[in-house]
Amino acid sequence: SIIALRSLLGLVLAIVAIPVVNLAGGWLSTQVFGLPQGGDLRLAVDLFWVFMAGFAGTWLMVRVAAVAKTAHAWAVLAIYLVADLHGAITMWHEFPRWFVIGFIGLLPLQVWLGWWLAWGRLRDRAAQRGKT
Repeated sequence: SIIALRSLLGLVLAIVAIPVVNLAGGWLSTQVFGLPQGGDLRLAVDLFWVFMAGFAGTWLMVRVAAVAKTAHAWAVLAIYLVADLHGAITMWHEFPRWFVIGFIGLLPLQVWLGWWLAWGRLRDRAAQRGKT
C-alpha cells in the first residue's frame, strides 16, 4: 500500500540523511570555513553537523510519513539511539567526554525539533483553530 511505501521511503531518507549531512558539513567546515582537522573547535562544529543530520533525518521521516507521524518520530528515535549508543561506546576512549556525552545528549532534541517542524507545530495550529 502507498502508506507502507511512504513509511519505508521516510525510513530510507532518515538513514541516508545521516552520512549525507555529515559529509556535507565536514566538507563545508574544511573547504568553506577553513577549519583544520582536530581540536575542540572542530569537534564542536562536527557535533553541530551530527545534530543537523539527526534533525534532517527526523524531519524527512516525519514529513514523508502518511499517517502516525508521531509514532514515526518515536521509531526514528529508537533507531538513532541504537546507532548513537554504538557510536558512543566505540568512540568513548578516542574522543573527549564532552563530545561523546553531547553526541548522545543532543539526540532527543534532534528528534523533537525534526518532529515539531515537520508535524508538531502544524498539529498544534490545527488544534488551536478547532478550539476557536
